[in-house]
This record gives sequence, C-alpha cells and structure tokens, in this order.
Amino acid sequence: MSAAVPHGGVADRFAPLYPASAMALPVIPSLSMPRLPAPPPDVRNLRPHYRDHYGPHILREYPVGGSGDRIVVIDKAFPHSVYDMMLLATVADDTVIASSVSDVHQDMLTTLLTFCGQFVRYAQAGSTQRRFGLGGAQLMIGTNYDPATTDRDNGQWWDKRMHWHLNCWPATDYRHAAIVPLREVTNVAQRRALVDPIAHLAAHVMRDAVRASPLPAGCWIVDEPAEGPVGFKIGLPGWDFLPRCGPLLRQVHDVAADAYAQLRQCFTGSSAVSPPWTRPGLLPPGEVTANLDTLTWLSETAKRGLVTLRSLLRDVTAHEMHLMRADMNRANRCLALSGLDYHLGLWSPSQPEGWRGHRQVYLVMQAKLLSAIGSSPAIGGGVASLLDRHQGPIMSPQQTLQRRQFQERFLTLLDHHTPPATA
Repeated sequence: MSAAVPHGGVADRFAPLYPASAMALPVIPSLSMPRLPAPPPDVRNLRPHYRDHYGPHILREYPVGGSGDRIVVIDKAFPHSVYDMMLLATVADDTVIASSVSDVHQDMLTTLLTFCGQFVRYAQAGSTQRRFGLGGAQLMIGTNYDPATTDRDNGQWWDKRMHWHLNCWPATDYRHAAIVPLREVTNVAQRRALVDPIAHLAAHVMRDAVRASPLPAGCWIVDEPAEGPVGFKIGLPGWDFLPRCGPLLRQVHDVAADAYAQLRQCFTGSSAVSPPWTRPGLLPPGEVTANLDTLTWLSETAKRGLVTLRSLLRDVTAHEMHLMRADMNRANRCLALSGLDYHLGLWSPSQPEGWRGHRQVYLVMQAKLLSAIGSSPAIGGGVASLLDRHQGPIMSPQQTLQRRQFQERFLTLLDHHTPPATA
C-alpha cells in the first residue's frame, strides 16, 4: 500500500484523513537539541548482543528476576535532551527480541515502570530542579513499536528491542520555540511527522476497541478533543500509578494488535505481515466496506474514516517498489509502514515553576501510517514538535557535566533499590 506524494508543498493525497480542526493544532516545526561532540555512526543494531552495539554508552545493568533478563540503562548517542537516558529491555536468550510490553515477563514490565516512576519523582524533586535548572520541566516517557517494518524508517528502526525513553526538557529548552498552526507546515514529510494522517482515525478505532473491556480502577478513556499529543488517550490516577500500569499497557497493546489484524484482514484478505519490500494487494473498495460492516465493535464514525482510508490507498507496482528500494527517502515518503506501528507514551502538561499541585497524567497511543519517526513530543504548549538532534548546537562542557551528574544521581537512586548485574 503506497501513495506518491510531492517533495514539498501541502498537496497530500491523505489530507482527507485530517479533520478540519487538525489544521489549527499548535505545533513546533523545529526545536534544536544540544548534541554530543563525537557521536558514533547512526546505524541499526543488527548485532547478536546488545553490548556489541551500545558498548561504552551502557551506564548500568540491572537484573530482573532469576532468568537472566536485564534492564540496561543507556546514555543516548543522539539525545532528545541534555537530561535524558534510555532503558533497554533484554532477555537472557540473545536470539529473542522482545519488542512490546506483551513480549516480556510481568516482572520485567513492573520493574521498568517502577524505574520510570522513580525518574519522574527524581526529575520533579525540588533539589533536582534547583541543581539542574529544571523549573517548569516537561517530562515524556515512552516507547515505540514496529517490529514488522524493516525496509524504511519507522519508530523502532534502530533497535527492535523494547526500549523506553526517559526525557526531561527544562522550560529554557522550549520557552522561545516558534509555535505555529499545523496548516503552516508546508512540507508533507514534516507535517506527517508532527501529526500522522492516521492519528485521529486510529484514536477513534482504539476508543471503539477498548470500550469492550473494563479499565483498571481510576483510569478512563479520554474523548477528543483534549490537551496534549494527538492520539488515543487514557487518563491515569497520577504518576504514582506507574508501577501498577503494566496490565493496562498490555491490554492496550493487545487490543491494538487484535484490531490491526482484523482491519488488515478487511483491507487485504489476510492478517499476515508481508516480507520486506512487499505490501499486500488491496481488496476492492466495496468488498472492504462489506468486511468492515461485519466488525460490530466499530462505530459508524470509525467505519466512515476507514472507508475514506481505503479510497486513498493504492497498490504498489513492481516498478515503484524498485524505485523505492533504490532510494530510502522516496520509500519514507511513499511507502506505508509494513505492520502495526505506534508510539506509547506517558505524558503530563508542563506546570509553572515551583508548582506542586496535582498533575494530570495520560497514557497516549499514537498510531502511524507513514511517519518516519516514533514520537514528536508535546512540549511547551504544542501538541507535537520536531526535535533537531543532528544539527543542533554541540553540548558545552558545562552541559556535558550537568548531563553526567544528572544521570549519575538518578542511577544512584536505582542502585539503592536494585543490585547491579554481573557480566
């Protein structure tokens, strides 16, 4: 499934998938992030052992249970912020790649989320904010999922192992960012990276699918419009809920995977994922509509949106696939992702400096059809922002020192709760 689009301009065949209100959404088209002075080559992790790829960027390893599974804390080579790090979920068998929250043992997921909760408490502590100037900090904790797509960029491109980003942006990072309506983003690829064409429709589908099963106590489905990132949202009781959030994350992933398989069956006649550099043939529009009518859990609004989606998709010819295989940029623009692709994040709006009241927390799932990146974080009043992690200013010695101290102080907290793993 593919579509030819222009290099620039706003002529996008998938524009009908955006509701009219989407064009007024506030976004930050470019936000420079300080980068490391000598990062390693930006390549995919295709090595059998995680240490072969991450090497000196590994900060700590923590055992989980007695099976040999570990959580590996990594200093990102291409940071999202001066104050960030990454948690990689690894299993004892190096041949097994755990890509989702449902691919790991409950002990692993609980420990991961406990670490995430400790990061939130650490970043929001008054002592941390004073030491590192984190007043008004915006937090974003999330993971990307797309094990199927290996022939073009996607949210889980660099490593198919599940990894969680722990990001903290001080107000100074975004205070002067230029916020514009989405309609002013005239480059199609940038617009899709900020808000994927499928984002609003997928949120409708997920609301329909999740309503069939009860949520944990204190959690609720958020109906759009709502603040923050565009996507399917579940309100949470607060950040303290994170260690108990594992079953909800599994529920959301499993519902999404099942719904995607049903829809792929409706559109193509098969739920099977295709090999790289192939996409399944589409069934005729009338047949797709009839198939969708059999899904009794779908609302009429979602069905209409999916019928519109079918009218916009078309099959990829052998010649087109040959051209895209020779040009990754073309593939990123024109080739739909190969399977279920989403960003799953925990988000809370930024608050004024010194504010200590209740913070609303959302679980947000953002599904992707064409976007080449995993997350465009909602920072500083924008529902999405594009972080420039390759062309931004090089970190100053002071920033590098603060980054190291910020990470080490957090790891010291983890050390007191979890013994480090041995090789």
